[in-house]
Amino acid sequence: MKKTMRFLSMAALALVGAVTVGCSSDDNIIDEPQQPASKNNVVTMTTTVSLDGGAATTRALTSGGVKTFAAGETMALVYKNTSSATVKVVSTALTDGDITNEGKSATFTFELTDPDKTQNVTYIYPAAMANADGTVNYDALATQNGTLATLSSTLDLATYSAAWDGSSLPVATLANQLAILALTLKNSTGSSDITSTITGVTITDGTNTYAITRSAAAGPIYVAIRPTSSAAISVTATDGTNNYTKSLTGKTYAANNGYSVSWRMAVAVPSFSVSDSKKVIFSPGNLQYNGSESTYKWRFAENQYDVIGTWNTSTWVDLFGWGTWTGSSPDPTKTSFTNSDYTWDSADFSQEDILADATQRNYDWYTLSKDEWVYVFNTRTVNGGTGAGKSYTLKATVGSKMGIVLYPDNYTGTVYSGSDWASFEAAGCVFLPAAGYRLGTSVSNVGSLGRYGSSTVNGSYAAYLVYFDSADIFDPQLSGNHYYAGCVRLVRQVE
Repeated sequence: MKKTMRFLSMAALALVGAVTVGCSSDDNIIDEPQQPASKNNVVTMTTTVSLDGGAATTRALTSGGVKTFAAGETMALVYKNTSSATVKVVSTALTDGDITNEGKSATFTFELTDPDKTQNVTYIYPAAMANADGTVNYDALATQNGTLATLSSTLDLATYSAAWDGSSLPVATLANQLAILALTLKNSTGSSDITSTITGVTITDGTNTYAITRSAAAGPIYVAIRPTSSAAISVTATDGTNNYTKSLTGKTYAANNGYSVSWRMAVAVPSFSVSDSKKVIFSPGNLQYNGSESTYKWRFAENQYDVIGTWNTSTWVDLFGWGTWTGSSPDPTKTSFTNSDYTWDSADFSQEDILADATQRNYDWYTLSKDEWVYVFNTRTVNGGTGAGKSYTLKATVGSKMGIVLYPDNYTGTVYSGSDWASFEAAGCVFLPAAGYRLGTSVSNVGSLGRYGSSTVNGSYAAYLVYFDSADIFDPQLSGNHYYAGCVRLVRQVE
């Protein structure tokens, strides 16, 4: 018998006479080899199990498809032996002769050692989904390849539990335990199908996470999941260049059902949490000012690693005394050594309409507070951890400049090691270059020290800032005099 394409469209697999099986403790479990070394007290037994291929196709993912058994497949049997140990044994592989009823029924053969026929047995199909203790190996669902063939043969879980029928193993119709999703992904407007470009999808329901890795190919993308009820589900996808996101609420996906779903995916903008409930996006470069420009006097540095390194008020500058870039009447070229000459209007930049880059003018840019800077560096969880080496890397070199690399919240790649900055930037990483500081008109420590302003005052003459240098000193909440001019990196809140 040739293997029939397993469309996962089988009708409801009725659970016949289901009885819950109790499992013994972990120190009383035997995972039997398929061929025991000794044949003493070993009995060979068979059972015939069925897959319901009736007309009611509640799991239909392909019109007219019927789930069938195939040669080479195995099923696990979990039983108690006469020593009260829980034993898992795997059947011999199906042959064409074992399969009947157009593939909807099959006879499995097991070798059991000292079975206790007064105890229940459990069937788990396919065998790869069975743990040694008789529980289901749901971990197998964590990584999938999105193909129908693989899902059908190795992940489409069906089970049955019951008492022995006298001295014989029970005959059963297996009950499917999972929901199957056939995913079609579209762009945010729904005008374009992006499924064929997708190489990775991750689905999380708050408890379980399913990661699908595949080669770019035509869809749909098939995923086996545990049943959910009114769940909040988060979806991310990637085509290797763009990342996409989707949030769903109140989703119920029942066992023994198939769902053809089409989701509109928004392009994910890498963001950074600055509190438990607020996320921001950093400006594309440090803030710069040129009072000689007729209209557009402000801009963001063309590259994240760009620093000016000198002070000339007739051209662009990028080191500002505290508060001189804020409010409706900023004074960014102030050089006073008197702290009280520096005042704070508001955290808002308020100069968006005279930014040189027209694409940045429609956003409400502002300066992070001390607590927000600290949250970015020390509170966020990135790549499974917090702080240096997780949410940021100190003393990184980008474009020959020393500085700090910040990783966005959803970043899952390697930490930056000094090469291929373009790919890190494409993933949303932010670089804070060491642009030095300015006292009056004198600029110092360019390339070896960085000072980034915050909106938080500390007493009458000081404010908090992010400080780092080449001598391994780093403080995201250092207090400094107002007249020490440093860099400004603005942010905007994620809408």
